Amino acid sequence: MRIYLPDVKAKSGEAVTYSFEEKLSSCFDDFLEGDELKLNLSASSSGDKVIITGTLEASIEADCSRCLERFRQVIRSDFSEAFTVLSHSTAEADPRLLAAETAENLTVRGDYLYIDEFIRQLIILAQAYNPLCRPECRGLCAGCGEDLNTNKCRCPQDGEPVDERLRKLKDFKTGS
Repeated sequence: MRIYLPDVKAKSGEAVTYSFEEKLSSCFDDFLEGDELKLNLSASSSGDKVIITGTLEASIEADCSRCLERFRQVIRSDFSEAFTVLSHSTAEADPRLLAAETAENLTVRGDYLYIDEFIRQLIILAQAYNPLCRPECRGLCAGCGEDLNTNKCRCPQDGEPVDERLRKLKDFKTGS
């Protein structure tokens, strides 16, 4: 994904709009085959800065933090960033290296603003810390490991025999 800067500079302050629809696995190694990205952004030029604002929507595979089931997580994020245009050209530079430099330093060299790495970092930062397959997910039983969304707990109830290896834990008391 790249933005041709002479087009943006020719508009002198007016926004140029771009839309990208990508399979994330074709752009990045750390996403799965079915992961997708929709990106709408506008770019404008102001002096030695290129300002991009937009919205990204990504659909990625995630593991539920409660039941460990795979599910499709939809990520939406708005962004706005200013990149400084450096004067020296890099006609022979690798686009992947330029994308990494752009994301790390928020700078641009040459005629293209490569936003691949910047967008990858936005997706990673927008992911839920503890993703849930659904808000009412009951998770796994801490005792027997059974998925409580689909099965009943198999832990022994009061009066049932306790595994001898765990008997001391039954006597364990918490609090004061």
